[in-house]
Amino acid sequence: MSTLPYRSLIPPLGLACWLPMAAAMAATEPVAPVADVPTLQTLKGVLPPDPSGTEGGRKVDLMTDYVLNRDAAVRLGKALFWDMDVGSDGTTACASCHFHAGVDHRITNQLNPGQANTNANVSSLFNKPFAAGNIPGDVASYTTLSGGKGGPNYTLKRGDFPTHVLADPLDRNSPIVYSTDDVVGSQGVFDANYTKPKQSRFDKCTQQPDGIFQVNNINVRRSTGRNAPTTINAVFNVRNFWDGRANNVFNGFSPFGNRDPDAGIFVTAGRSTVATKVRLALDDASAASQAVGPPGSPVEMSCGGRTFADIGRRILDNLILSRQKIAPTDSVLAAMSGPRRPTYRDMVKAAFQPRLWNATQPVSLGGANYTQIEANFPLFFGLAIQMYEATLVSDQAPLDAYLQGNTQAMNAQQVQGMEVFVGKGKCVNCHGGPELTNAGTRLRLEPRERIERMLMADNLTTLYDNGFYNIGVRPTAEDLAAGGTDPWGNPLSFTRQYNTLLNGGNVPDPFEVDVCKFEVPLTAAIPCDATAKPAVGFRDAVDGAFKVPTLRNIALTGPYFHNGSRSALKQVVEFYNRGGDRRGEDASNTSGFDHPAVNQHNGSNLDADITRLDLTQEEQDALVKFLEVGLTDPRVAWERAPFDHPSLVIPQGEIGNENSVTVRPPDAGVTTPRAQDALLQLREIGAEGRKATEGPLLPFVNDL
Repeated sequence: MSTLPYRSLIPPLGLACWLPMAAAMAATEPVAPVADVPTLQTLKGVLPPDPSGTEGGRKVDLMTDYVLNRDAAVRLGKALFWDMDVGSDGTTACASCHFHAGVDHRITNQLNPGQANTNANVSSLFNKPFAAGNIPGDVASYTTLSGGKGGPNYTLKRGDFPTHVLADPLDRNSPIVYSTDDVVGSQGVFDANYTKPKQSRFDKCTQQPDGIFQVNNINVRRSTGRNAPTTINAVFNVRNFWDGRANNVFNGFSPFGNRDPDAGIFVTAGRSTVATKVRLALDDASAASQAVGPPGSPVEMSCGGRTFADIGRRILDNLILSRQKIAPTDSVLAAMSGPRRPTYRDMVKAAFQPRLWNATQPVSLGGANYTQIEANFPLFFGLAIQMYEATLVSDQAPLDAYLQGNTQAMNAQQVQGMEVFVGKGKCVNCHGGPELTNAGTRLRLEPRERIERMLMADNLTTLYDNGFYNIGVRPTAEDLAAGGTDPWGNPLSFTRQYNTLLNGGNVPDPFEVDVCKFEVPLTAAIPCDATAKPAVGFRDAVDGAFKVPTLRNIALTGPYFHNGSRSALKQVVEFYNRGGDRRGEDASNTSGFDHPAVNQHNGSNLDADITRLDLTQEEQDALVKFLEVGLTDPRVAWERAPFDHPSLVIPQGEIGNENSVTVRPPDAGVTTPRAQDALLQLREIGAEGRKATEGPLLPFVNDL
């Protein structure tokens, strides 16, 4: 696994996490070149980059060419992120899935049957058990672990976790006591299709029967097929979403960067009042790419077929957060906490350059006419939310203080856990860099290392996307993740695009490859031959590889893994201690996948660091304490600025249970019955944070 040169960020002398490295360096004079050793670094002082790139072929940057006022853009981003009116139903905000330390802590109606499964015959079956061939213990049990019915509108219980249980917790191949491919995702909207309304301020959606998310033929809200990652520190990720489909390049229109042939923005020039469409490519803007995905998703926030221009038409003349409260001490929106609030049109004009909204003639988009400000709404939405999320940096954890020289910031047990983290536990090998993820700043600073070559768990070499690893949480066939494709059939991974380049083809993503930085060289030549190339059709380890999540504030961001299969950090450590959950041997196990379409026929895609760790109970307890306490920024736990927020009403499943639900009063013209939401009310929090009587945010397991 590649580790990048961060020696300038090595902790001060005397800190426990650097002692082994310091001793090794001091043992030899002069110091000879050594392999880069992963270390811990503080996030303090690490700033998210401002996007820059090209527009219609000319060089542009965020503050010169798009943003008129940074503070105004941050205000707009925070308002849009928390506003329930962004969703088609007038209830679902971006924050609905990111309200608790940047994640979703709801426990009712959160299950998805595993719809990413490559086997369409089982992708809609709830409580489907583990399928691992002829391995003893693979017994079907179509219930939850606690014996519940599961499925739509089920309320998760503490006894439902972990979702994969073995007879011997230290033996991944021991008989399976319980296992399911169900995912703990995030509930979104009801199944419906968009109909352009006559009154532009309200969405008209035609409800339709949902064959999966229903209780007794009464629709409940749909749930996503992966658990929602935290938005805190997400701005540092080179790509976002678990599979990386939120591109590093923001095109101002969709999540897919250069891949989207229809993407573009509308601009005016000089004194012209006519806007023309141009291609946009802003680098280091994956948070903007991510932001424009959910509002148009027919699962997450929208009835199917609603465009972003339709969202703009609906919301531009709304008062911001019109049905929500803003604390008078809100760190960003305090001036707008009273009844006299601006509209989103006002906010856009205050934040962005006039050339992006001042056209007087309509523009054509998808065969329909929109105003320029409506057509550019995804541009405003994405950039404003990226700029808001750039303020959500949690750099005041005890670890940060410790790495800056305050040896009292963590107690002896937490320091022991940190030593396990960087040593025997091998955690830092994937969770490196100041954000504690190899998918972040490391790759931005070393863009030529986005593709890596390493020795896998089966002792064979392979190429893969740095920061995206298959750790064997579930069989790869259940979710290809980075091994998937975009809507136009392009591989999501850089690695597979590299293979296309070697075959003489064209690829949508810009990237460079430096074969001399590969962990496992292509040749033994010294010095390295920079012109060497892998053989066409090389083996990759892309299928089933997921983006490494940040571990900052990890105590508060459960449930864990892409499928939400663990409710507590103790369960996560147990998973790693036994070498993961893949079934079979190192060379042939359930992390492997036969993928003829890309000429990959791998018996294993398992990352080499997923091996039995043999941590003692004392070491496991210390590691958990380090994760729980050492990595939690108290401002996040207490929702102090910049992590304060407006009020929010969140659907927490439907009134009733998994066996029966209360039907909504019928709407005019609606023939498909829908369930009545059970609502969770979050009060507005100002810069000072939560009250002492409320206490801090708590781990997910405490909600069960």
